[in-house]
Amino acid sequence: MKKLFCLLLLYPFSLFAGVDLTTIDNFNIFSTSEHDLIVSKPGHKDRVNFIAFRMERPFCICANPVISLGSDKEMELGLRVKGTITVDMTKPVETLLQVMKQFESGHVLFRPLQFPSLRSSKVVQVITELGTSELFLTKGIDNAMEQSKSMCESDWYYEEVEPKIKEMDV
Repeated sequence: MKKLFCLLLLYPFSLFAGVDLTTIDNFNIFSTSEHDLIVSKPGHKDRVNFIAFRMERPFCICANPVISLGSDKEMELGLRVKGTITVDMTKPVETLLQVMKQFESGHVLFRPLQFPSLRSSKVVQVITELGTSELFLTKGIDNAMEQSKSMCESDWYYEEVEPKIKEMDV
């Protein structure tokens, strides 16, 4: 029994696992490579919609926000769609949302080209000229940013990395 217990204790440390967790504020933090984390929050009306940002080594800065919204219209990569982003029920900020990808499900991944600060926000509403909109309850975003930053600053790989074979001079 003691041997089994020791094996169970040591086994997790011998493996690298991809990061995939949900914070108590309902933010998802997951890895896309050994050095990249994505922090996302599902939509309030449609849980498939999300707002997200990236945390990547070596600088560990919350960057590159993206927004995924459902749409029944066909869109080309790079298309710019007019929209507004409202943070905490303040004045809406006009923005352009650039299409990064449209999925078979109809959801479109947008990159806002300008946007109000999302830091410390509690409610973010996105409305497009296409008639699509979503409300994101982002209370706790500061905590999610801090948690992903501390993960980023650690020396642990987020996913398994194959050791590189050194080339030999012949």
